[in-house]
Amino acid sequence: MNLTDAELTDLYERTAHVVYNRCLRILKNEEQARDAVHEVYARVLTKGNQFRGESKPMTWLYRIATNYCLNQLRNQQGRRKKLANNRQDIVGDGFSEPSEADRADLSLVTAMLNEVDPETRQCVMYTFFDDCTRQEVADLVGISVPTVRKRIRQFLERARRQLGVTLAMVVALITVLGFGGLA
Repeated sequence: MNLTDAELTDLYERTAHVVYNRCLRILKNEEQARDAVHEVYARVLTKGNQFRGESKPMTWLYRIATNYCLNQLRNQQGRRKKLANNRQDIVGDGFSEPSEADRADLSLVTAMLNEVDPETRQCVMYTFFDDCTRQEVADLVGISVPTVRKRIRQFLERARRQLGVTLAMVVALITVLGFGGLA
């Protein structure tokens, strides 16, 4: 189903409200549902040739919307679980505010991130803050996966040397305490 701009516009105008309602029922968040609708129609535009005509176009859209929204929920749950596990591993049962030393270390890590080239900063941010895979980072930044690995490793090693802590602690500072005030 290769659509012209006019056909895509017509399809959107006729079906977007149904797709939005489906997304809203699954995601239970209006903003996420609006974003999901745009993603669904972007997929229709890029993957329209995969429509085999075995069902009505609305059925196909409904399936795309459902799968996309369920994947979003799984990703959110996985990220929340990973963050909770990281916090549990590092700070134990009682999560408390970061100490002054941790804040100082975090400030140093933040300053280091602001000093590195934009590609390295993006690699670190996408990996630790956005929880992207190395392949996703490579695609987003426009470099190879080995280059992503190299830039992250070099940054973590530099941070470890400057902070005088283990690599695990550098990663913990980045993932658990977050990035405050990055430009």
